[in-house]
Amino acid sequence: MSPVVHLHRALEDSDRLLARRDFMPLNKRLIPIFIVVFVDILGFSIILPLLPFYASKINAADTAVGPLIASYSLCQFIAAPILGNLSDSYGRRPILLYSQFGSFLGFILLGLAMHLPHPLAWLFAGRMIDGLSGGNLTVAQAYISDITEPHERAKIFGMIIGVSFGLGFTIGPGLGANIAYRFGFDVSAYLAALFSLSSIIATFLLLPETQHQRDESRARGLAMYTRVLDYLRVAELRPPLAVFFFLSLPFTIYTTMFPLFAKNQLGFNEKQAGYFLALVGLLGVIWQGGFIGPVVKRFGEYKSVIIGLVASAAGLYYIVAVDVWWKLIFVAILFSFGHSISRPSLTSIIAQAAPPHRRGGVFGAMTSIESVTRVIGPVLGGWIITTQPRWLGWVGGALFTVAAMICSTIRSGEARSAEPQRSEGV
Repeated sequence: MSPVVHLHRALEDSDRLLARRDFMPLNKRLIPIFIVVFVDILGFSIILPLLPFYASKINAADTAVGPLIASYSLCQFIAAPILGNLSDSYGRRPILLYSQFGSFLGFILLGLAMHLPHPLAWLFAGRMIDGLSGGNLTVAQAYISDITEPHERAKIFGMIIGVSFGLGFTIGPGLGANIAYRFGFDVSAYLAALFSLSSIIATFLLLPETQHQRDESRARGLAMYTRVLDYLRVAELRPPLAVFFFLSLPFTIYTTMFPLFAKNQLGFNEKQAGYFLALVGLLGVIWQGGFIGPVVKRFGEYKSVIIGLVASAAGLYYIVAVDVWWKLIFVAILFSFGHSISRPSLTSIIAQAAPPHRRGGVFGAMTSIESVTRVIGPVLGGWIITTQPRWLGWVGGALFTVAAMICSTIRSGEARSAEPQRSEGV
């Protein structure tokens, strides 16, 4: 059969696929949800690297930076499960709009803070308001689940959430830092608010409500926060979830405290710190785009996780030797490669170990674990930076080493499914 005939048949198949009624609505709804998630992450990534410099601008002590960053994560940890439940009752769209409006208001307060009495208190208020309304990603993931088939859900999550994070953290830090350097920190905050407002408009005009069924087995009350304990009791899930904790904690410490480290140890300004974090984001996109597949195919998922953890540990250990800016390039290469390889592989291992009808609960437990590390990480990292700055590399590298040691105890091969001992509220 000639290539022309093959092409003709392929085009006919594409036409038939496009003509299916359930295909077009799915794509129409995925485009705006991608816009919503990307713009939200872009606004957040503009602000995150600037907070240490913003705090210095209003004469706040370095010790305030860790709690300032952690206040957002703590409020988000409290609010996200509640907002997820409310989206079941009242719909995804109104709760998403509420979350986005909270982010918009939080960014506005960040911009106004330096012009108001007690600016540090207003900084905390802005971050906490953003955190308490911070169910954007939770509700967006629920929306995607509503409009996708189970067999394609993981792929769509990767496409929407993964690409949004990669692009957002490639563009946001450099853009925000450049604007702050030229025009002031308040202008960067207003730019983030503008992106947040654009996300609200996109949701209001482009995003239809979904048809979903209320999950009566969803965790309620205190169980929303303790569900992770159910899975830690399962032998097959306990080691990979422990690895996930010791992977997420040093990652959070590094990403939240690097701007403060660079400012104090290397004399970076906000522009230089933002550009470096943008470089790390760009390298992550490159690794994920071209290296994950071949590495996993060559070594398998378990060895890929260990390779990634060892590379991440080496990158953070090397921070101890960094005394000039160009040495950070080695940190960026090792750290971004390690995290880009280890996290997707570990997520796949956890998904295999989870019972099929409880995978959503296991992913929710992973979110809870990561939320806890985002509260602990900035506080611990802030203490390290203000007392023993060089320990940032030793502590971060040691945590990644612990993760690699735990991972080496996991039996390679196919992960076995496991049922939690107590399924209520998971």
